[in-house]
Amino acid sequence: MNREPMFGLETSFLSKQTAGLIRGILQKKYSIGSSSVPLFSTPSPLYPGLELISDKGLNPIQKRLVVGSIRMGYGHHRMALSVYSHSIKKQIPTYLHDLLAIDSPETKAIADIDSGYSYFSRLSAEIGGPVEWLWGTLMSQGNLTSLELSCQLAELYKGLMNGIPKDSSVITTYPLNGQIAVASGFQKTIHLICDNYPQYYLLVPQALNLVQSPSAYTKFIQMGVPKENLAVAGHWVSEDVVSNAVTDSENRVRRIDSKKCRRFLIPIGGAGAQKGYVLDLIRLSKKHLQNKKAVFWINTGDHSKVLKSIETFLIVQKIPYLSIDNWDDLIHFIERHPLRSEDHENNPPVVLFHFPSHTEAFSATEKLIRITDVLVTKPSELAFYPVPKLFIRRVGDHEAASVVRSLELGEGTVECREVIHAKELIHIFSESSDLLLRMNESVIRNTIEGIYNGSKAAVEMSAAN
Repeated sequence: MNREPMFGLETSFLSKQTAGLIRGILQKKYSIGSSSVPLFSTPSPLYPGLELISDKGLNPIQKRLVVGSIRMGYGHHRMALSVYSHSIKKQIPTYLHDLLAIDSPETKAIADIDSGYSYFSRLSAEIGGPVEWLWGTLMSQGNLTSLELSCQLAELYKGLMNGIPKDSSVITTYPLNGQIAVASGFQKTIHLICDNYPQYYLLVPQALNLVQSPSAYTKFIQMGVPKENLAVAGHWVSEDVVSNAVTDSENRVRRIDSKKCRRFLIPIGGAGAQKGYVLDLIRLSKKHLQNKKAVFWINTGDHSKVLKSIETFLIVQKIPYLSIDNWDDLIHFIERHPLRSEDHENNPPVVLFHFPSHTEAFSATEKLIRITDVLVTKPSELAFYPVPKLFIRRVGDHEAASVVRSLELGEGTVECREVIHAKELIHIFSESSDLLLRMNESVIRNTIEGIYNGSKAAVEMSAAN
């Protein structure tokens, strides 16, 4: 393992000065770098066997597998779920260490940056044009300077891992978590790199960095990342979804053969950036919804404003809908709608899901994926899941490479930049079977080949001597 800072890659004098200047500004503004927060844990109310680390817990911290993440949208927590779902299945005691679950000046600084990210993501999606171009460009400019800055900030954030035994294995799903673990002296740090677009700021120097595709691995090698710090693991997919991927795909094929009404699952992302696109898609697909050719299951997550907007729109359009707003009703809905069963004729054409907590919000999509025919999503971390996918407009140019990966594997569409294009694919999926059959066949083949086993592999690496 290469233990050199920045992998031994040299940043320019100007880059070092720029990173140092920004570090100084943030350090002064937020008074970061001097706190050492006592940490405790409490059991997860949703995932038995998982303990949640915070400064307000009840139990002392022990040596366990630590899964590091951050509440920054849903993607990084979804990746964390993909890890601890496998470790819990293997009965490995596991902590979730969310940087924003700890009350400190450091988390205030991180949260403010996240708020800006979410705001500009929504702005670029709703306005488009020059705003989308600018935001997309910024999201694909993760150069060495940004990595230098992030590693410098990690030195200031070490107090956020105070008291966790240094011989604990750490698996991180956000680079800052991994950089803090390295700066804090943890002996084994494994970092899961998101997306499929290699950028320096996604890396954790002095750790083992895992990627989801061979193309990402090749590009990182070309960027100068040492081979001993890099490996292809596979896609980050939760245990329940990947272990049932073949069976679920076979059940989808049976539904296609029986000409069942197509189920389209449409999750709203953590930044809430797809509202306008989804409203237009509902309007353009109204005929298919009314004719029971398609049903839309829309998970609005914990975005109350998005939920209200869609409800108001459906009322104006006179499209019947059902709302589900708690975890027990979600589980009951799933039990009533297995892939192998008959569809209920009395169900409305649109079902809206909304949840009070962040964890329930993204976890609901994991549950609903198993009983949907097609996942309608921007090319986020969901782009790597074993289910037929219809890709809607990206948020940031870095997400385009995730579409390419799905196309390589034969289980996703091109990116539908315009809503009318997505509507046309809704029509194709609803009226014919060829495309959907080929996608399910690809998912089955990819599952057998182990393409979706990345998170399982990461857990196995963390447990190895």
